[in-house]
Parts: sequence; C-alpha cells; structure tokens
Amino acid sequence: MGIPVRIGIPRALFYYSYYPFWETFFTELDAKVVASGRTNGKILQDGLNSSSNELCLPIKVLHGHIIDLKDRCEFVFLPYIISTQKGSYYCPKLIATPDIAKAVVPGLSLLSVDVDIENFYRSLYSSLKEIASKLRTNPVRIYAAYRMAMERQRIFEGYVHGGALFEDALSMTRGKRKPESAASCPPARDGPVIAVIGHTYLFNDAYISFDLIGKLRKRGARVVTSDALSAGLIDKTLSAPESRTHWSLGNRVIGAAVHFSRRKDVDGIIYITPFGCASDSLIKEYIDANPGRGKPMLVLTVDEHSGDAGVVTRIEAFLEMIARPAARAG
Repeated sequence: MGIPVRIGIPRALFYYSYYPFWETFFTELDAKVVASGRTNGKILQDGLNSSSNELCLPIKVLHGHIIDLKDRCEFVFLPYIISTQKGSYYCPKLIATPDIAKAVVPGLSLLSVDVDIENFYRSLYSSLKEIASKLRTNPVRIYAAYRMAMERQRIFEGYVHGGALFEDALSMTRGKRKPESAASCPPARDGPVIAVIGHTYLFNDAYISFDLIGKLRKRGARVVTSDALSAGLIDKTLSAPESRTHWSLGNRVIGAAVHFSRRKDVDGIIYITPFGCASDSLIKEYIDANPGRGKPMLVLTVDEHSGDAGVVTRIEAFLEMIARPAARAG
C-alpha cells in the first residue's frame, strides 16, 4: 500500500457545517485528512496579509487557514457551494472562495467540487465522483464512502439539533465523548438563557468571536445557538414569502431570531456579525421589522480591529439588563 494522499481541510467557513462528512468520506478512501489548526494570531495575520480589504473577516481567516495547510498536504479541499436550498443562494464572495484562494495563495493545489442544487447530498455525490482520479482510488469505492459519510453527518447533525455545541457534537460523533456529557460545564440553574445567532463559522471560532460562548458560560448563562435549528424548522418559521431574503445564510439568521424571540425559555438574543458582510447589513432590518420580536437583542459586530475588552463590557451590560424584571416582562 502506498503513502496515503493528504487532504487538507481549512478550519473555517463550511468546516463547521460539514466537516464530519468530509473527514469520513476522504478517510474511507484511504486518504489522510489534515485539518488546519485553530484560529490564532498568526493564522489571522497570514490571512490579512494575503487578502484585500474588500473581503469580510471570515474569508480573510479562511486564507490564513489555507496558508497553514498548504505545505502539509497534497491538496486543500475547498468546495464551490452555491446553493443548498431552492430559491436562495450563498453570497458571491462565499461562492467564489476557491477562485479567490487560488488567486491570493501562490502554489495552491486545490481540490474542489460543485454544489448547486435543491438536494445537497445527491448533487454532492455526483460531484465527488469526479475527484476519484485525483485521489488515485477506484471510483467504485466512491459510493460506499459517500454512504458512510452521509451516516456520520446525520449523527453529527442529530447532536447539533439536540442542542450540542460544535466541539461537543464532533467529539460525540467520533465516539470520544458520551452523548449525556454534551452539556459540559452546566451553568447555574437560575442563570439566563441566551440565544447566540449568526453564521456558524463565526460564533464557533473562539478566536474571531472573542470566545463569546465561553464568556457567556463563565457568567452563568446557558447558551443555545442557531445551529440547533434544523433547515425544516427555519423554513416553517419563515413561512411568509416576505420574511425571506435572497441569501441562504441570511434566512437562517432571520429564522433563528424569530424562533428564539417566540420561545419563553429564552431571555435574550446576541447576534454576532462580521463587519463588511453585505448580506448581514440587511438582516438586522428584517429582524427589527418582524412584529413578533420582543426579546432584548445585542448586536456584536466584529472585525480584525475589535478588542476583547469592548466585547466583555457589552456582554456584561447586556446580561445585567436582561436580569432586570422589566426586561424579562418585555
């Protein structure tokens, strides 16, 4: 048996949605999966140095992760994800991430597939068959690997939709943690319930989100995130056509805001958004226009110039505000 092909997967963007699928698929084809390191100062700075100012923070961070991987693997895997749901699309910059990455990271060997469909996984299978030759594997094995990856992704999404945060869900999917331990470090029973909404690749990255979830937990809050809401629940919540936008990720944020606003067990909502995100600039307007939104909401806008102290101050002020009886009554 020859040396396995090393496939690098950046710990950014869609890593937080589909990593169990990618990891299982490539491992089943005898490839070695190498994930980039957790975001840190060097990865962020490398991304900033290689990116234009017009790009949003998450894409700049992606470039840093690609640079971290480039010399440690034969290929970096970065799919073209255009649409995963009928009638909505990802923003042009996200769609173009493979092309942008090739332009800004010299010598990059990229492995990409196209995903542009109503049925995400069926289209994905058709695209994945095209990469068999690059992995030096028998195309007949593709389907078995795909089915195994589908099952692993289903298990992962079950944990996430059950309320587990990303790292907990990933550990349980791998069998490294028992399901009943998902609620690690539980807060005090009388602590507030805070819904964190936004893009999964932002609030799950502790470095660029200034460890928002960790800070809330340390202050006694129980955290639920928009990741816990299935696509079906988002669709049901946004049943009125006028409540939808053109953007898939924007619809998730709006649907999460409306859903958590209606839940009696949620005391407040924190919406974290990257500065310079074109679609997010409209989302707050949609949320405010929803007549059912009555929960206190804090909007945290972060970029490479944001500071930890400012985030701490705003979180503490927000928690103090929702602790007041008048705020809870509202």
